[in-house]
Amino acid sequence: MKPRGTRLACSLRSQDNCHGAFDVHPGAQPGTVAQVDPIVWDQPPQQAVVEATFTVIGDFGMTGQVIVLKEDQWRALAETKLDKFFYAALLWGKSPFQVIEDAKLMMRRV
Repeated sequence: MKPRGTRLACSLRSQDNCHGAFDVHPGAQPGTVAQVDPIVWDQPPQQAVVEATFTVIGDFGMTGQVIVLKEDQWRALAETKLDKFFYAALLWGKSPFQVIEDAKLMMRRV
């Protein structure tokens, strides 16, 4: 099984309108992530991330699907440390929305 693309392009926007970008690279084994690049911000954010956007990039550009997360969804992924599972789901054609729901459920239990 091959990943859906060569990388996952990610962008973040904070409340104070700072923009960040990073890439996630698929691993050699199905369902894995090899590397998450550091976030490069246009200026250091002072407030929380309010929007996160993700798209899989293939050999010929975007695959056509863009996933947009709002503040509560991104916060749930980040705080529960399920973000790598979310990235893997996008890269390997699994259900990223199930990972988000699991993260939100875990947040409610804490």
